[in-house]
Amino acid sequence: MFGCVEAAAAPRRLHDVTNRGGCALRRVPVPAGCGGPARRALEPSPGRVLGDTAPPSPPPPPRVHKPCFVCSDRSSGYHYGVSSCEGCKGFFRRSIQKNMVYTCHRERNCQIDKVTRNRCQFCRLQKCFQVGMSKEAVRNDRNKRKKEVKQDLGGDELSPELAELVRRVSRAHQETFPSLGQLGKYTTNSSADHRVQLDLGLWDKFSELATKCIIKIVEFAKRLPGFTGLSMADQITLLKAACLDILMLRICTRYTPEQDTMTFSDGLTLTRTQMHNAGFGPLTDLVFAFAGQLLPLQLDDTETGLLSAICLICGDRMELEQPRLVERLQEPLLEALRVYARRRCPWQPQRFPQMLLKITDLRGISTKGAERAITLRTEIPGPMPPLIREMLENPEIFNEVGEDGPPPPPDPPAAQDSPPGPPTSP
Repeated sequence: MFGCVEAAAAPRRLHDVTNRGGCALRRVPVPAGCGGPARRALEPSPGRVLGDTAPPSPPPPPRVHKPCFVCSDRSSGYHYGVSSCEGCKGFFRRSIQKNMVYTCHRERNCQIDKVTRNRCQFCRLQKCFQVGMSKEAVRNDRNKRKKEVKQDLGGDELSPELAELVRRVSRAHQETFPSLGQLGKYTTNSSADHRVQLDLGLWDKFSELATKCIIKIVEFAKRLPGFTGLSMADQITLLKAACLDILMLRICTRYTPEQDTMTFSDGLTLTRTQMHNAGFGPLTDLVFAFAGQLLPLQLDDTETGLLSAICLICGDRMELEQPRLVERLQEPLLEALRVYARRRCPWQPQRFPQMLLKITDLRGISTKGAERAITLRTEIPGPMPPLIREMLENPEIFNEVGEDGPPPPPDPPAAQDSPPGPPTSP
């Protein structure tokens, strides 16, 4: 009896205070024959928890996301002095860094929220200032970003194949589209004062220049690696679908914002009013707005050529016989533009996706341009120039006009060495 009590009373056998797995007591076996109060004192009672009996901590309260002070979307933190989302943060930064000048087409009091924030850039920028975004914070952030840009861009190297592709596309573009600095500008006083429905003199000049530009676009296409390897039907489909896109892109890269003018390939420089009167009509302001949006990208000839090639060689065009083959031709063009743009401006990683978004904008303008061609045909006294008519021909649009059959292929210009117009389907 006493032996059992002594065994039970030995401190070293009650519990192990060096238990590293937790703070619970270790149950010690009691020698056989021990009973009574000693055994009952050592055995835990039912429901009794050994160790830490503190109640579990309550769950943390749900995280509350602050709204963006500009558009009320979910804020990602404090940017340039105020709580804002990533979208408004980026918009404000780009606007300040590029010294963008926006225009409101309403009354300068547009509602800015998550849905409408992209509809009016002027009012969105004003809202940024009203809620307290700081210009100086953007400048400081830009200087910091420049310091953090790594000079080693080994992961964005042009492979020999891509370098050769860039060289060929750039050369094809430059030899079919002289840059603004190579042109001798000249102007005309024709209908420069006010907008009219159509100035026939300007229309004749514009249609002549547009026809020559289309011929140059066809020449550019034939120089692109792999294009002439497509079936003749797919070549025609791609040219008809993208010719107006490339024409608009080329015109807009010759925009001079100081004079608000566009310059054509022979040097003719027209004001916004003259462009309207030359046949652009209600399309004019949309084209000039797009030209202004291109300015912050500061595209060089190589980037413009690659972007034109991507517009042209696009596998999502309808009625293609071999869309997968077209997609395979486009993939290296996309990679070449991505790497080239990244290496040219490593501190602007968003330039490449921004360039691709311009293709979507160009398609929208081209759709309206084709619609404008329908109404224009009722305003000009004679027929539409055949090459322009063929390139704008879109069954979904022109079938409603009622003309019988496509126009005959144009004769090549007598005084030029340029190739004839695009081949016509048999």
